[in-house]
Amino acid sequence: IRRQQQELLELSPPVVKMWQGVVAVPLIGTLDSGRTQIVMENLLEQIVRTSASVAIIDITGVPTVDTLVGQHLIKRVAAARLMGAECSISGIRPQIAQTIVHLGIELQDVTTKASLGDAIRLAFGRLGFEITRRGS
Repeated sequence: IRRQQQELLELSPPVVKMWQGVVAVPLIGTLDSGRTQIVMENLLEQIVRTSASVAIIDITGVPTVDTLVGQHLIKRVAAARLMGAECSISGIRPQIAQTIVHLGIELQDVTTKASLGDAIRLAFGRLGFEITRRGS
């Protein structure tokens, strides 16, 4: 069991460079505090490595969020800010939103978006880009 747990931790999602100055980490599956810690350390390292000024944590593929995982996410958002990157959380589905409210997790200082696309649009806006359709 321990070997399998270690292998799962090693399969942590990659931090993806979306654009110059923008990185994202797509989280999939159940999160426990150990896995969340590793993923978030990877995110912070990538922020430094790429000099990213915007980071997105996408939880679209996460079925549930408990208090501990919610607190980890909030702390990592704060850590990203300390490193000079604005961080947002995307992919918050209705069930997770209700759970977060029910658990009393405070997200007042965290930018959240319903979808990864909305978070990318926000990230580009923070960099001074505007997304428009051709011919518009």
